[in-house]
Amino acid sequence: MNPKLKRLLPILGPGWVVMMADLDGPSVITAVESGIQFQGKLILLLLILIIPLYLIQSTSSRIGAVTRKSLGKIISERFGHGYTILTVLSTGIIDFAAYIGEFASASIASLMLGIPVLLTILLILVFHTLIILSGRYIQIERKLVIISFILFIFPILDIFIHPAVVRPQDLILYSPSSSFLLLVAANIGAVIMPWMLFYHQSADVDRGINVSNLDRENKGTILGAFFSELLMISIVIFSWRVSQFGYSNTEDGLSFLQKVFVEAVGVWFVYLFALALLIASFLALLVISMSMSYAMSDALKIRGSFNASLKENIVFYSIYFVEIIPAAFIVLYYKFLIQLALTIMVINSIVLAFPLYVIINISSDASIMGNYVISKKRKYVLIFTGAIIIFIGAISILSLL
Repeated sequence: MNPKLKRLLPILGPGWVVMMADLDGPSVITAVESGIQFQGKLILLLLILIIPLYLIQSTSSRIGAVTRKSLGKIISERFGHGYTILTVLSTGIIDFAAYIGEFASASIASLMLGIPVLLTILLILVFHTLIILSGRYIQIERKLVIISFILFIFPILDIFIHPAVVRPQDLILYSPSSSFLLLVAANIGAVIMPWMLFYHQSADVDRGINVSNLDRENKGTILGAFFSELLMISIVIFSWRVSQFGYSNTEDGLSFLQKVFVEAVGVWFVYLFALALLIASFLALLVISMSMSYAMSDALKIRGSFNASLKENIVFYSIYFVEIIPAAFIVLYYKFLIQLALTIMVINSIVLAFPLYVIINISSDASIMGNYVISKKRKYVLIFTGAIIIFIGAISILSLL
């Protein structure tokens, strides 16, 4: 193995995995719509979002490394088990919506590839099960890391199609329209999601990360934050080029994207894009399912670990196997897939409120964190960031009513 790659792989732990899964199917669709409708106006926002994305996720990871406890257990100890149940239920609702969004995105990719949607969904369910049965957490994580590398198809596509004309006004983070505000909220919701907090903290515990190797995990988190947003920007860039072919807001962005890809580059370009979209949805389904299994085990007060065998922890694994199945069948009958995916991204920014409050509350408590308590500056940045995220999400939801 290449020595540089050998040094890099240990860094690509839970932080890298959760950041790559953050670039899920609905996020890809959000980036496509952003580029087609508003050219490069949201690129600056995506760059800015690297900062809160890293700060929030690394804070969650820090709590896991110091306490060696999952987020649900900490909520129970701090606020009472009733709060854990309420948090898990609210997160479960948005996770179920996220499953629908992932299957919807996978269905769009399937149609682009010319594969029957039913077959694609069945294959996802099969591999969703097989990967989790392939070994203990570290072995599962390695497979997730390998899958995540396929997402780098997106920036490769920029080599073949990119904006022909770039004007300064195309990069200004402003447009006087409600659809622009909706996409701002959707991009924020696409970047920071409630399930990410549950996964990262519990996965750190499963991985055996503690304060002695926290710096290494933080490196993986910052790399993941940077590259996940870079991938989003790469999607915006080739979608921006598509807008220069005369896109109308009355059109379906992805259908228009597909048509222009075929005319400008060739059908192979559509296939590559669809493959990357399918992998983005599949990776997110895996990680969100793991996150929900961790969260539900805390609510049910059972052992929640992918280091235990199926026989040792049948309830925990059963949650993972069963929870996504209803969403798969809903997507087979629901046709408004793109709008569904965008709406789910906006709702994420609201549901984030309580888990984020818990992260800030615990990480700033010296009686729990000791020498690893976060600084006041970081605390205030997290509070400000959370308030902005929730405010924009609330305004956007109101605009939909």
